[in-house]
Amino acid sequence: MYIKAIMSPEELFAKYTDATNEVANLKQDNSRLLDENQHLKNRIAWFEKQIFGQKTERYISNDEQTELPLDVTKQNVETAKETITYTRNKVKKHTPHGRDEIPAHLPRVDKNIDPDFDTTGYVKIAEKVTEELHYKPAEFYVLRLIRPVMKKLVDDEPVISTPALPPRCIDKGIAGSSLVAQLLVTKCVDHNPLYRFQEQIKRYCDYDIPYSTISGWFSRGAFWLSSLVPVLQDRILKSGYFQIDESTIKVMIEPTKGKSHLGYMVQMLSPELNIVTFHYMKTRNQKNIKDLIPDSYTGRVQSDGLNLYDFLDIVESITHVNCHGHARRGFKDALGNDEQRARWMLDKYKELFVIEAFARENNLSPENRLQLRLEKSKPLINEMKLWLDKAVLEVTPKSLIGKAIAYMLNRWKPLTVFLNDGRVELSNNLVENRFRKLALGRRNWLFTKSEEGARNLAAIYSILGTCELNGINPYDYLCDLLEKLPARKSNNIDDLLPMNWKPSTLK
Repeated sequence: MYIKAIMSPEELFAKYTDATNEVANLKQDNSRLLDENQHLKNRIAWFEKQIFGQKTERYISNDEQTELPLDVTKQNVETAKETITYTRNKVKKHTPHGRDEIPAHLPRVDKNIDPDFDTTGYVKIAEKVTEELHYKPAEFYVLRLIRPVMKKLVDDEPVISTPALPPRCIDKGIAGSSLVAQLLVTKCVDHNPLYRFQEQIKRYCDYDIPYSTISGWFSRGAFWLSSLVPVLQDRILKSGYFQIDESTIKVMIEPTKGKSHLGYMVQMLSPELNIVTFHYMKTRNQKNIKDLIPDSYTGRVQSDGLNLYDFLDIVESITHVNCHGHARRGFKDALGNDEQRARWMLDKYKELFVIEAFARENNLSPENRLQLRLEKSKPLINEMKLWLDKAVLEVTPKSLIGKAIAYMLNRWKPLTVFLNDGRVELSNNLVENRFRKLALGRRNWLFTKSEEGARNLAAIYSILGTCELNGINPYDYLCDLLEKLPARKSNNIDDLLPMNWKPSTLK
């Protein structure tokens, strides 16, 4: 006969305590695993977006979404409305259904078509003109610099003299300024590798020039352009406000063994002066960034939230400004994680950028833009801050929405500088857009063969980028620059800077 053992109250309480602790631990583990699972899902979604998804940051609100036929009482929400009136110049948009006229400045060649029928008794009353746009291959020509050789007798001794050659962009070379200009434009504007330009010369001129010679012309052109970069850089620093960003570039550093080194192009842009400079650095670190910004600099520096620029927060003479474009991207990425919260913030950002677009379209001065921001943008920013303080307590830190919220709260002071200075832009998009030509070039010429080549590219992109910001034809500018610069001294180049150059000076 077996007698069932009865546990004492102390034993029962101990078992209950163990079971309770085990359940708590299991719940904690389950919550951790759920967070980790969601984190991994977000990472997979991010990688899929990079490979298959659209790269556009365009966001369309769902305010006009078609309602679902659910038996839910619709509530009318009262919204405050205001009317903004302004005047802007209306630009005629190109219509895909029509045909634009061929520009009148292009030369015309007439070709008469005689009637293929008997014209007896006919009288010509008008003409029908049909225009076709034709192409003539690039024209190469040889400029002959002819100098007389003079002779005279001095003390019955013959003395022979001849005028000296004017300073040339490539001394003792066969390439003229216009050819070097086209070479620079071909690679850095049209994104064609140098060997393609070599093939064009061979095709159109039946003249096979060695690649090393063409590469030397390119380097010499970059040499002349690099003399302007320090002046442009000095103007940017003296302006007291610039944007900064970086992008990658592959560089072959001997011995390569078939592998390339990943270097970086750092860009500094003055939105006020329309000046941009590029600087190559072998590695991405704070020391290299500090070397670009002298200790004497006083003003504002706008960057993204990369820790590369964290030192700017502790420099007393510098006011660090962050980018709302980067802050917004976090909520764009979080749409699949927490759509309701993400859409709320994206809608607020939509209103902010509409205000900035209004200021830009009307060419408001910094003072007027600041006044507009204080009236329209500041209430939105205050509303966003209250929402962030509340939402951060309701989301998990490792979630995409949690990271987006933390990004803004950790950088709130640099994100609100634009409310104190009308010169400061809302986002860093202007400086990021300047990297487009570099990005397109990387797809074609892939890498540079040396660090010296990377520095040459930085100088060329600095000059051509400033030309683009000022609406200057790069070929016309380079032709004039390379013709005049060799004869100038370093203290006499102000009129040759892209923002000061006048097309009428072209000879």
